Amino acid sequence: MYSKIFALLSLGVVSSWAWAAGSAKTHILPLVPNDTYFTSQWNLHNEGPGLTPMGKARVQGNDHAHIGEAWGLLRDLGVVKNVRDIGKTIRLAVIDDGFDLQHEDLKDKFVATKNFGGPVKFNNLFSIAPNNFHGTLVSGLAAASGDNGKGIIGACPGCRIVAARMGGDKPTGSIEDYYEKIFDWVLAQNADVINCSWGPDPSMSPGFAKHLVDRLAREGRKGKGTVVVFASGNTGQDFTWNHFASYPGALTVGASNSLGMRHSFSNFGPNLDLLAPTSGGKGTPTQYIDPIWTTDNYVAPDCLLPGGAPTPACSDQAGWTPFSNMAGGDNWEGRYSNRFSHTSSAAPLVSGVVALVMQANPNLTAGEVQSILQQTADRIAPKDARYDNRGFSMLYGYGRINALRAVAVAYEMGGKSLDDSTRARIDHTSPCTRKNCWDWPLK
Repeated sequence: MYSKIFALLSLGVVSSWAWAAGSAKTHILPLVPNDTYFTSQWNLHNEGPGLTPMGKARVQGNDHAHIGEAWGLLRDLGVVKNVRDIGKTIRLAVIDDGFDLQHEDLKDKFVATKNFGGPVKFNNLFSIAPNNFHGTLVSGLAAASGDNGKGIIGACPGCRIVAARMGGDKPTGSIEDYYEKIFDWVLAQNADVINCSWGPDPSMSPGFAKHLVDRLAREGRKGKGTVVVFASGNTGQDFTWNHFASYPGALTVGASNSLGMRHSFSNFGPNLDLLAPTSGGKGTPTQYIDPIWTTDNYVAPDCLLPGGAPTPACSDQAGWTPFSNMAGGDNWEGRYSNRFSHTSSAAPLVSGVVALVMQANPNLTAGEVQSILQQTADRIAPKDARYDNRGFSMLYGYGRINALRAVAVAYEMGGKSLDDSTRARIDHTSPCTRKNCWDWPLK
C-alpha cells in the first residue's frame, strides 16, 4: 500500500491522503506537509500495513496517534491556517544529553539553550566522545520543522524548543541539587511542557520528585502549570523505583506498536498514563519493523565533498558516528535516522501532543491536560490490557494516545462547541473505544 501511495505522490496524481481517509464531508482529513519522510512517519498518520516508501521498512498494522488528523482539526476550527502555525505559541523544553543546534530541521527552533554537562563541540551543544545524540533524536520527534520540503516533521512543528543538556561530567554536589538547578532554569524559560526521556538517579528520593513536579504545576505557565512528560523505561518491569515517572503529577508514557499492542520492553505500573507509538527495532538484518523517522546529529565526514552525493559507506561516517550500530547514514546523508525506538521516542510524541492540546485551549491547567489525554486515549488491545472499571490498565495506562480526540475535548473545554457534523466526522475518522466519547467526564 505504501509503495503505491508514494508512487502516486511522486507522479503528482494526488496531493493529499483524501483517497485513504475519505472525503472531508465524512472524515477529518490530515493536514499533509511536504516534508520528505512524512509518508513514512506512520506514528503521525498511518494507512498501513505495508512497506514505507523511505527505507523500505515494514509497518505491521494501521494503528497510530491520529496526529495528522489533529492538525487537520485545528485547521478546520480556524485555530491554525497552515502547518507552520501548529504550536507556534508553545515552548517545548527537552532535557537530554546533547543537541545538534545546527541541524537543518531544528536550527530555527531553539529559543533558549544551556549546557549543564561537560565540554561540547564548538558552536553546538553535543559532544562526540562520548557521543551525545539522544537529545537531537528526541527533539525531532517532538518539534522538527514542518512543511519545509526536507526531512521529517515533529508532532508540534511550530513549537519553539528550550534545550537543556545534562550529563557529561559528574555534577558537583547532590544529584537532587543538580536536577533542581536544571529544572529551575527550564522553568525560568517559560516552558509549557518538558520532555524527559530518561530515568533519574536511583538515589533520588520520592519526596524530591513530588516537590519538583508540584512546583512546576504550581508556578509554570503563570500558575496554570507546566506539564512534565517522562518515559516509563525499557526493561519490561514495574517502574515504581523511578520516583519521577511514578509520581502521579508527571505524565508517564509507555510504548506501543502499529498493531495497537504494547511493546514488551515498555515498563508498566500503577501510575502509567498512556502509551504512544514507536518502533519495534529490527525484524530482519536488513529490515526494521514499525520504524520511525527523526532528526540525527550530523557531523560532516571528510569523505563528503561539498556538493557531492554521499555514498552509503561515506554517509555512515556521519550522524551517530560509525562506531555505533545506530549510525544515521544508510543513504540518508546522516541527518536523519529511522532506528530510534523504545519509550524514549514515545515520550516526545506525547510532549508534542500536549502542545497541540494547549494550543486548542491555552487556559487548561497541567492537571486538566493530563486528564484529557488519559480520558481521550484509545483503549487498544482490551484482552491484553484488561482495563478496570476506571478504564485503567497497569500495562497500558488509559490506552494509546489519540491526538485528534484530545484536541477536540480541549477545544470544547474552552467554552466552544463542536457541531454535530464535526463530531460525526471525528467519530468516523477515529471510532470511539469507550461507552461515551463526548460527555465530560468521559466514560
